[in-house]
Amino acid sequence: MSKRSVGLVVTAAAGVTCLALVGTPAFADTTPTPAPKSTSSHAPRTLSEIQAAGAKATSGREAKLSAAITKVTADKHLSSSDRSTILGTLNADLAGMKSSASTIAADTTTTQAAADLKEVFTKYRVYAVALRQARLASDADRLTGTALPKLTAEQAKLSGLLSGKDTSKSTAALQADLADMTAQISTASHDAGGAAAAALAVTPAAYDSNHSALSPVKSSLESARTAVKKAQSDAKAIRQALK
Repeated sequence: MSKRSVGLVVTAAAGVTCLALVGTPAFADTTPTPAPKSTSSHAPRTLSEIQAAGAKATSGREAKLSAAITKVTADKHLSSSDRSTILGTLNADLAGMKSSASTIAADTTTTQAAADLKEVFTKYRVYAVALRQARLASDADRLTGTALPKLTAEQAKLSGLLSGKDTSKSTAALQADLADMTAQISTASHDAGGAAAAALAVTPAAYDSNHSALSPVKSSLESARTAVKKAQSDAKAIRQALK
């Protein structure tokens, strides 16, 4: 998988029209429940059982990767560089799954088949890393590239109205809403900025060392979305008062 670096910051922007952009992640959380441990009585034991498990594990991941590749390719909110990075990882993992499927099917001993099956889980980390980081990076770019710029423009417009032609309608309450809107945009910008790079920086090896490697990114984006929604609420209150 390709390397990416870790950071976190974001700006906020958008009116009520961008609420859907904030509240609807591009990818569903596809992290599966952990695979049964090898000590389980249900763990595959014979060569044919291991090969069947390998076929199931690789085919399931191939399907998820193919679906993700289609979504990423069509995602208009992703930056070109992030799209390129994500597709590089997803396509590499897809090729890896196809290769692993063929390898496991051709194995002639349980020892080798078991080792190759283990690699499907530990070498690629399709569910735990690739698909999750693609979703998080998409969510981050949706905030920083679309929602926040719109919200920032809305803030500037409302500020101009309250200090211009609608000065007579300005009240302490509306000024407080405007101030809060500005603060929420700043918070969202801080929390979402660099989130995509942070997500894409995580590798399977990094995940193996720390299973919570992507958790800070997820938390930062949740905080950013909350701040954006509050800023949108402030904007709505101001617009309604100026009607």
